[in-house]
Amino acid sequence: MSTVESREVRPARERWEVALPDGRVVPWTGFHVGPAGIAPRELAHICRRLLGLGPAEAEAAARAELSPAGAARDRPGIVAYSPPMAKRMFEGALESLAAGEPAEDWPTILEARSVCLAHTGDLLIGRTAPWKEAAAGRPVVVVPDHDHFHLSHALLRLADGPADRWSRVLGPAIDRLRADPACVVRVYALDEPMRILLLWLKRVAGIDRLLVEANAPEITEQWGHKAVLHPAARAAHDLSVPPGRDPFDVLDAETELTPLYRVFGLAVPRLPGYTVVWDGEPADAAADGGIRTTPGDVRVPGAPGDGQLGNGRAHRAEDSFAAQLMLAAQLLRGRHGLRLGCLKPVRGGTGQRIHVGVPLDDPDVLAALARQAARSGEDYLLEAHADYLRHAVTGHEFLLAPSVHVRAGALADGMALQFLNGTMWEGNVFLDESTHAAFGITRSHYTRVRHAMADFVRLFQGRGLINGGVDFAIARVGGRYDDTPLVAMQDLNLSACGADYLHAFLAESRTELGALAGTGTGISAATKVIRPASDMDLPRLRRLVDHRTPTSYARALTSVPGNWGLIAVACPDAVRAAEEVLALEARLTA
Repeated sequence: MSTVESREVRPARERWEVALPDGRVVPWTGFHVGPAGIAPRELAHICRRLLGLGPAEAEAAARAELSPAGAARDRPGIVAYSPPMAKRMFEGALESLAAGEPAEDWPTILEARSVCLAHTGDLLIGRTAPWKEAAAGRPVVVVPDHDHFHLSHALLRLADGPADRWSRVLGPAIDRLRADPACVVRVYALDEPMRILLLWLKRVAGIDRLLVEANAPEITEQWGHKAVLHPAARAAHDLSVPPGRDPFDVLDAETELTPLYRVFGLAVPRLPGYTVVWDGEPADAAADGGIRTTPGDVRVPGAPGDGQLGNGRAHRAEDSFAAQLMLAAQLLRGRHGLRLGCLKPVRGGTGQRIHVGVPLDDPDVLAALARQAARSGEDYLLEAHADYLRHAVTGHEFLLAPSVHVRAGALADGMALQFLNGTMWEGNVFLDESTHAAFGITRSHYTRVRHAMADFVRLFQGRGLINGGVDFAIARVGGRYDDTPLVAMQDLNLSACGADYLHAFLAESRTELGALAGTGTGISAATKVIRPASDMDLPRLRRLVDHRTPTSYARALTSVPGNWGLIAVACPDAVRAAEEVLALEARLTA
């Protein structure tokens, strides 16, 4: 159970407050939506009221009645982007607020930027002011609920209310499905709340099957995370490794213990690393000092519930977690000769909660990190610290951490090299056969990344893989691998992702610069996350950014004032595209 599903919040006049387990009550600030959520038991009741089915039956019904489908540009669809539960975006926001740091308003960011992926005539569903600005002039459904963090929760609350209200708000979406049963609904991820909502919409509309532009749930939930790339620390420990064995042979032998190999026989390129499994329930960690949130009033420290650890279950889970982390560090040191590691949550998104440069021979540091990570009640990965190869352009030094993507169920062209701020994704530049060398990526490395991704896509084609991306590393790890650069998959993000906007903008740019494209000159593009000022709404940002010349095209894609924005530039040269988008960002923030 994610803590986002059972949070402890209360409205305080016209603002929200959230209770932390240490007794502090922090204001919920910097968001266009509130922190309210639907607890699992309540979600089950809503499911039964709307569908007449329990959660397990609804999951089976979704497999039969919701069909993953690629984009259908020949007919208008419906767009409704909500933060996926698996990405734990609420937990990340709450951790930032607890630390006194600003938090990303991901519900608003996802809604606002989803407009960039809409096709002509798509019906857009959302609720926030930045979304309304982005959707101006398009057909929309405005959801009146701003209290819930997840748009899917807000829509379920609406569906579970009076029929005259939901029919008035959602009438255009229901009418569209009735008029065109082949209409595709585009969502960020098909998680449990979204599945229940779409099953209800399908039944209200009276259609047999609903086409959904999203991966099948088992793709995202079972295979769309880092743990599938690595063996569990305990399983790897049981592997017999003779002294002096070649490190690459050791890496190959450990690869055969990964979930991808054990289930499908797929050996992917990977860095040395091990999964550290949380053996308890998420509630165990929450009760022992993590972020615990339950519906209702703010919890008072020492209130009933704090003594639920009498059986010691949570402490046993924490002890097991710490022991596994120590074991993973021992294996990285002993088998691979490594000194530094990288600790990251298996299901974390957007580069949050990652600890780099972890000293593998310092038990005190490892113990402290184990205590901190265990509070989340989730699995973690201890991986070799990657010293990425680097390439500089004017204004930025790129780490060679490319990503390759799936669009409409097929392998997308080229690759995207990421703009990174520490571990945080901040945009992409598009590279292909003719441009990768300009960023220091050798033909051998480019080919290996593309071939590894092609094997992965072939494996999951026909199993419900529609979109997503895989992040790779081209990096040295040292130890027994000396200075040899390794090419490795690092993260599976099998849902909608940031590079979708690069690919969509690239397609738009090829149309806008059509005369240039017709000459045989390639078009490249770059997107860049910016931090817009508090008064920088999308119309103002577009006045400053949007321009078109015979050889260049720039556009502001998203603005959530004071929080997050996305700009893009396209031109014939990839290096020029990267440099121009960086220069544009510098002018905007000067």
